[in-house]
Amino acid sequence: MLLEIGLLLVLLFVLFYRWMTKDFNFFDGQPEVKVATPAFPWGCSPVKKMFMGQITFNDVQHELLKEYPNEKIVGYFMFNSPRYIINDWELAKQVLVKDFEYFTDRPAFKDSDPINNQFMTNLEGEDWKKMRMLMSGVFTSGKLKLMLPHIVKIGDNFAHYIDKISQEGKEIDMKDTAGLLTLDSIATGGFGIQVNSFEDEKNTFRLQALALVGAPGYSKQSALMAMIKMLLINACPKLAIDILKLKIIDGDAIAFFAKVIRETYKQRLATKQRRNDLIDLVIDEMKKSKGDVVTVNGEAKQFESEFEADAAMNTDNIKDTKFKDEEIVLISNALLFFFAGFDTTSLGIGMTCHKLCIYQEVQEKVYEEIMDVFGKEGKITFDKLAELKYMDKVISESLRFTTIVPQLERLCTKNYKIPGTNVVIPKGRVVNVYTQAFTDSNDNFYNAKEFDPENFNPDNNPNKFAFAAFGQGPRNCIGMRYALMVIKVGLVNLLRNHKIVRGDKMESELRLTPEMNHFVGGLPAKVVRRED
Repeated sequence: MLLEIGLLLVLLFVLFYRWMTKDFNFFDGQPEVKVATPAFPWGCSPVKKMFMGQITFNDVQHELLKEYPNEKIVGYFMFNSPRYIINDWELAKQVLVKDFEYFTDRPAFKDSDPINNQFMTNLEGEDWKKMRMLMSGVFTSGKLKLMLPHIVKIGDNFAHYIDKISQEGKEIDMKDTAGLLTLDSIATGGFGIQVNSFEDEKNTFRLQALALVGAPGYSKQSALMAMIKMLLINACPKLAIDILKLKIIDGDAIAFFAKVIRETYKQRLATKQRRNDLIDLVIDEMKKSKGDVVTVNGEAKQFESEFEADAAMNTDNIKDTKFKDEEIVLISNALLFFFAGFDTTSLGIGMTCHKLCIYQEVQEKVYEEIMDVFGKEGKITFDKLAELKYMDKVISESLRFTTIVPQLERLCTKNYKIPGTNVVIPKGRVVNVYTQAFTDSNDNFYNAKEFDPENFNPDNNPNKFAFAAFGQGPRNCIGMRYALMVIKVGLVNLLRNHKIVRGDKMESELRLTPEMNHFVGGLPAKVVRRED
């Protein structure tokens, strides 16, 4: 009996080995592609380090390119999946913008949860285009102005909290503190929920939010278990999704937020009440979608920035813009707004505060600008926020200097011949555009190796495409302007009556934890009230 069991295990191992390594010769015959040495079962060494929690997902490409820093195209394996890394400025522009029709999709992280599968980031082809069109109407300047009063109220709560902390003289973690601000901003500006996490950090909404984003100590599954689930879903989707019913995101947290959004949606329809929050604005756009499509192609449309112009897509072929299940559309997009915006925005505030602590002269310039625009008690308005030009540069430089998204993933949707080469990327293969190399180049920023807000001074000709904190092309971050609005409201309330200084253990350089939702060592800081 033991012999039979042993032989069965050997057979299963052999089958597993063959299945995992069957594509290890994928790059043979492509001499223009330098390939990282494949390794069973991880695919390559950096993937093993990621799986063991030694590096983050974002560090995988960085580790791979240490071996081939000057190669335009590098191949590697993520477990048994062959992938490409684009490490060239011109090719990046081709993939992300000019030849977007070949790379319209992102690698989807679908599971057995229908709400997760309707996230705009998981949609493909025409379904994604329809959703992108709808949500683009939610984040215009006019709509952001409507949402701003909700954020301003949360900013007031934040200011009171900071004043209290300064009187107590204790250290706080700036990323965690920023998380209270971003959580409450999204709760009220997105869902119409009134919470005050500054007074009650253990409120149900916050606890469920932390579970939703997989924060250590709040999530029901470890980072290792999440990685195993993702591996199974990618390698054996039918087994993982249809049979095992695996879910990447906490199912209870999704159910909690889905219930909140559903009840709010039904109440708005029944009472006709309006708050001009995300739910109202999505409902407005869904009503518009029942009419005719208005395309941007062939029209002299004015874009607010180069970033927005690069995001324009061809919508001529979209005929049916109606949605079969409007409730699911609303729930999935409101939930994605929360899931994508909560942690990333608090990281952005944390990174900016880190630099303000280290570079006190920069903090003083930001303070002086706040005084010029708002004074000690001036009302925060959308137009006044737009006057904070130096703060804009500081935020952008903080996000550039500490990159938390060093690569952008795209899925090749039809065979693509890389211009100027004989390399053909087959349909269905993942392409990683490594943007970190562009961010660090003096060709794109005049003082790229140093933290310097003047890197974003228009007179210094910054390459806006090389700044990819919010992505690039039509698949960029649709909520960028909302996130920047929250960051600026937070900084105004933090700095116009206080200054922040380094905590005793604040690191000089920031490194993400393997979970990618905090920084190693945290962001300890103190707030000191300014003398009148």
